[in-house]
Amino acid sequence: MYSRDELADAFRKLGVAPGDAVMMHASVRSIGAIAGGPDQIHLALKEALTADGTLLMYASCPDDYDEVGRGHLTVAQEAEIIEKLPAFDPLTARAQRENGTLVEFFRTFPGSRVSRHVARFVAWGRQADSLVSE
Repeated sequence: MYSRDELADAFRKLGVAPGDAVMMHASVRSIGAIAGGPDQIHLALKEALTADGTLLMYASCPDDYDEVGRGHLTVAQEAEIIEKLPAFDPLTARAQRENGTLVEFFRTFPGSRVSRHVARFVAWGRQADSLVSE
């Protein structure tokens, strides 16, 4: 089982330094047991980056929100999506399931910033506002 301190030390050994900007994609399952749960992963990386650093993760959007007009659905399928899918809310829509649970934990953690496009990114830190700006 890993602690947040052990994870932060491991990030530092990988070369993460205060003030760095890091884009992370990780599998919670591949890391293994973590004391305190999956949030400890992004919290450990934030600890290694310090408040001067920036963390970015790709969230995207739930299924079907970015499918209309891409040419791989029938007219009937597109019409059904338009009719039935709730309006996209970039601040509350879950991250794309295939991107893993870690980005969803990060997206919903206080202080995270989310871009408003369906190809959403989640950011934290010194450069977060500029990374998710229009």
